[in-house]
Amino acid sequence: MSLLNNRSSMVLFQNEMGHRSQKIRMVLSEKGIACDFESLNPDDIPSEILEVNPSGNLPLLIDRELSLYHSGLIVEYLDERFPHPPLLPVYPVARAQTRLILHRLEADWCEPMDIIEEESVSKNEKNKSKKALEKNLNNSLSLFNNQAFFRSDELTVLDTVIMPILFRLSYYGIKIPSSKAAKPLNEYMERMREYKSFSDSISESEKELLKYHSMHVMVTNSLSSSPVNISVDI
Repeated sequence: MSLLNNRSSMVLFQNEMGHRSQKIRMVLSEKGIACDFESLNPDDIPSEILEVNPSGNLPLLIDRELSLYHSGLIVEYLDERFPHPPLLPVYPVARAQTRLILHRLEADWCEPMDIIEEESVSKNEKNKSKKALEKNLNNSLSLFNNQAFFRSDELTVLDTVIMPILFRLSYYGIKIPSSKAAKPLNEYMERMREYKSFSDSISESEKELLKYHSMHVMVTNSLSSSPVNISVDI
């Protein structure tokens, strides 16, 4: 049976354990967009998918004749086609500032996590990326404040990038700071875990990550200082 033919509704081809796929599921939930989901093995992409997505990257969104396979472009398309609630600021200056932060997150957070999630990458390369992500996370602590969402009183595209990565840290054995300076970060993580569009975005495969995230929350609530390392060998 063809994966692409006779599709009358939007479909997301996804890696159930990938942070970029979870980002799109979070956007779909936040906007209440009806979408079918097809889970694929990122190491064994069917040839008909490669015809419309030569890179083989996931997620891939198919909406009638449109094929989009860069998660950032998918988010922008969904935000423009379904404008409520908006995930990008309306005003040009604020939108440019958000895109600047997205650019930083892409380089400092997303790309290291891509390597960590990639099964074909060597353990040495994974460890380098874990150390880089841990360093970048610590360097980003000042960006978190006491607002309900990331530097905002409403959910934005930034939250859909940040939270799927934070959700994976303990699972991959990456240290999450628990110092006083990290208090806004940890409170943010705890709030976002209960947020509906985030909880809705957790796939069946990702439910395994919940226990690692819960362990971090419990330990953080009992400690006021010193780094916490809840790790597991992957």
